[in-house]
Amino acid sequence: MLKLRLFLCLGILSIFACQPESSKLPQENKFLQLSESEQRLPENALSAMKTIDGLRVQLFASEPMLINPTNMAIDHKGRVWVCEVNNYRLSKNISIPKREEGDRILILEDTNGDGKADKQKVFYQGKDLNNMLGIAVLGKRVVVSASPLVLEFTDENGDDVPERKDTIFTGVGGEDSDHAIHAFSFGMDGRFYFNFGNNGNQLLDKNGKPVKDKWGNEIINNGKPHRQGMVFRCEPDFTNLEVVGHNFRNNYEVAIDAFGSMWQSDNDDDGNEGTRINFVMEYGNYGYQDQVTGASWQTRRVGLEKEIPQRHWHLNDPGVVPNLIQTGAGSPTGILVYEGDLLPEKFQGQMIHAEALQNVIRAYPVQKDGAGYKGEIVEVLKSQDQWFRPSDVCVAPDGSVLVADWYDAGVGGHFMKDAQRGRIYRLAPQTNTYKMLKFDLNTAEGSVEALQNPNQDIQYQAWMKLREMGTKAESALNKLWQSKNPRHRARALWILAQIPGKGKKYVETALEDKNEDIQIMALRIIRRWDEKNLLNYISQIKNSPNWGLKREAALALRHQGTPQAAELWADLALQHTGKDRWYLEALGIGADLHADLYFKAWKEKIGKNWKTTAARDIVWRIHTQESIPMLVDLIADPKIGKEDLTRYFRAFHFKSAPDKDEQLARLLEIKHPQLRDIRVYTLGALGAEYVKGNAAIRSQLTEILPSIQGTAEWLSIVQNLELKDQQKALLAMFLKSENVDLQQEAAVTLVRFGGQDLLRNHYQSLDETAKIEFTARLGRVNNKAVVQILGQWAEDAQGSEALRRHLVECMGKTWDGQHYLQTLLEEKKLRGEIQTLAAIQMLNCWDDPVRQAGSDFLSKSGSQNGKPLPPIEQLVNREGNIVAGKAVFEKYCQTCHRVNQKGTEFGPDLSQIGKKLPKSALYAAIMFPSAGINFGFEGYAINLKNNSTLRGYILSETETTLTLKMMGGASKEIQKTEIASKETLDKSLMTEGLAPIIGEKDLINLVEYLASLKDKEVITMK
Repeated sequence: MLKLRLFLCLGILSIFACQPESSKLPQENKFLQLSESEQRLPENALSAMKTIDGLRVQLFASEPMLINPTNMAIDHKGRVWVCEVNNYRLSKNISIPKREEGDRILILEDTNGDGKADKQKVFYQGKDLNNMLGIAVLGKRVVVSASPLVLEFTDENGDDVPERKDTIFTGVGGEDSDHAIHAFSFGMDGRFYFNFGNNGNQLLDKNGKPVKDKWGNEIINNGKPHRQGMVFRCEPDFTNLEVVGHNFRNNYEVAIDAFGSMWQSDNDDDGNEGTRINFVMEYGNYGYQDQVTGASWQTRRVGLEKEIPQRHWHLNDPGVVPNLIQTGAGSPTGILVYEGDLLPEKFQGQMIHAEALQNVIRAYPVQKDGAGYKGEIVEVLKSQDQWFRPSDVCVAPDGSVLVADWYDAGVGGHFMKDAQRGRIYRLAPQTNTYKMLKFDLNTAEGSVEALQNPNQDIQYQAWMKLREMGTKAESALNKLWQSKNPRHRARALWILAQIPGKGKKYVETALEDKNEDIQIMALRIIRRWDEKNLLNYISQIKNSPNWGLKREAALALRHQGTPQAAELWADLALQHTGKDRWYLEALGIGADLHADLYFKAWKEKIGKNWKTTAARDIVWRIHTQESIPMLVDLIADPKIGKEDLTRYFRAFHFKSAPDKDEQLARLLEIKHPQLRDIRVYTLGALGAEYVKGNAAIRSQLTEILPSIQGTAEWLSIVQNLELKDQQKALLAMFLKSENVDLQQEAAVTLVRFGGQDLLRNHYQSLDETAKIEFTARLGRVNNKAVVQILGQWAEDAQGSEALRRHLVECMGKTWDGQHYLQTLLEEKKLRGEIQTLAAIQMLNCWDDPVRQAGSDFLSKSGSQNGKPLPPIEQLVNREGNIVAGKAVFEKYCQTCHRVNQKGTEFGPDLSQIGKKLPKSALYAAIMFPSAGINFGFEGYAINLKNNSTLRGYILSETETTLTLKMMGGASKEIQKTEIASKETLDKSLMTEGLAPIIGEKDLINLVEYLASLKDKEVITMK
């Protein structure tokens, strides 16, 4: 649903554990004085919340009336329609009972206006809703997004029982995909807008056939032309579909304002603090993957951004639209543009957004910035309860905002801790009461009044009525068009423009309006309903001082491709100042489909004056063969700086021409202050076949490579030119580089070039300590060929038990390694406790079958008095008691382990074990200790000549003595002359049967305590 991240309740535990004693807590922290079970109660939820001045929050509904709301809509009666999802991602939550009848669409109603729902009914329940992440209620129509399906329910008579269910789209992601299809919205242009995340992959129609856009492109994530997450728009009958933005990761919803502008959030790859808010510039690429190759953002490239949150979106690439706001770490969910007047003025006309990870509702007030926008972050509602996971926001007819709360310790359905809770809150001014409004949609005046309402269902019904009325509605709409509220005027204009014989005058008046947003939407209206006259209108406004209007004019030329369009584009391009990336990208989007034609028109107009800062931008951005020799000339300029040098070389990646290599090769012969860098970058960009056939370049290559060997630039050249004779140098780079990313790249390149034997020979030349260091480095390489080599070594019966354990742990650190461990386990190629260790490593895999196979193997081993313990995957979702767990630790574990200077120094110090291991690993370490022996804590049996045996682990060993650390913490120095034999123990020195001895309840409490150990300071617990 939200973010692929497992939080369990560790965040809550750390906050809870570090609080001072309750009697000393300040008054505003009264929520934190409650016990954890009290904190979970809905009647205490409001005490954890703080709203911005001028607003209050009410609890509209809670369990047992609803659970797990993923999305919602509010109808014209003020009723809340809820996607209530129990079975969502159930394969990842085997401890959650399945709802056999399927999940539900609920209707919640406040019948007395007190701001609390008092009536619930089920609109529909079925197994086809088990991945339901979106709902739109639009008159008689209810459009539901439930991957892999989009369904439309029709309630003709308004009795809240659907007479018809139609399948609109199929094949959108998997049945448990939370990066797939999301909610539909209605735009004032009369079209539907929706999106899917990067696991949506494609759209199929109800018969399973590929859906194509209005220009004949198949809607599929393959780079031809679209990638990853996409934003769509279509007619209300789902025809004339367009992809209006692409290359997102998990764009959860798209919000459309009255002017027709699109806004949405997007989720980053976990842990990279790159979540973002986007203004969706039509047809833009948003940079999650390399636009040309589909390479991930982690892939090295020329001009790589310094900061990961920027690198994450390829923001230095020509052809990537800027981000409006980057919001750091997060799990962004539902979003809206608030166009009511009930909330404070600062929120009117602005985005309001749910951020589940940060437990907050935010607003993002924006203002114009050239051809684009800039914005800020304002917290509207914040909770101290880390189980507050807002999943959606919606506007009610009275202008209040309702917030859906998934309510869980984790974010989304991954290992969710709770399936019995869910809440909805209402945000409104302090004294406001929830009002049910009525409109007369049988009259033009009543419909125009309804059109001004901020609620989407009411807007939709009013819009449809007014369009149906046509000329009869003109007078009432014209009054609204003359109002002072620009967003109300915009809604009127969208419909006035459709009145036969009347629309043209309104649109032409709007093009000259004082409000810049009205001007912009006027051009959007022309594109929508009067495209045959589009170029004539663009010629009239191309020199407007309104940069947003010029942006829209550039975008409008994208599908034209005529000489007149090329001339207009060139005129717009000549106005680029070199200071506005938004405008530059709008020009690029407008030119991309006809780049050669448009660029030639600009080149003719600019003449010899093409080396200004602004003109260099055009050369850099437009993907045409015409710009390649110009780029070469820019690089050859002796005054070029390092930043521009890398920027221009990166641009070659996006341009193609038959003579591209010849043009690039010119740079190897120039005289330049930065000649070394230019030659290195050029060799990294030339085609391999071209270099093979050019003796002069091969000679330069021989000269340059030794001087840069082992650097990132050297690696790029080796990879680009397929220099397989550099295998030994690749191995040396892998061994010597301190950069983990370069280590991995070197190893992957080495095996791609067939250098597996070099790795094997090097391994065989090492002693055991060096083998451990070598394979620890190799274990970070997520590559099937490397993983297979590690697996062969793990199977090797000649290797020590400690080394084989280490190899299995190395394999468990990568996706490919975890999958190969499953193969080894199923083929029974691992022996003894190494099998158990492999299964434990598999528990960390995100792939269901791998994790389940590991869980199945382990569940056969643990038992308590003949009664099997639950699998680890179930145990991690159970909440224990920290204080009780500490008592268990002191009773059973303190004889071998220390925590915060207390206990015995025998096994590893556990003072910060909660930072190091997740709960699943803690359970595994206790239940299967022999599979997870720390390196350095391997047990030995020392058989003495006097027929006695000592057990422990070796602290040190010299030529004459061996020092053994024994249970209880005592150390004993033994003369080697006294030793008869020394045996490595297959079993852990830790009590193998601890879990069965202490039982399920105490095991859960013990893990809860260990998970809370984050710092070496003494923890004060309630």
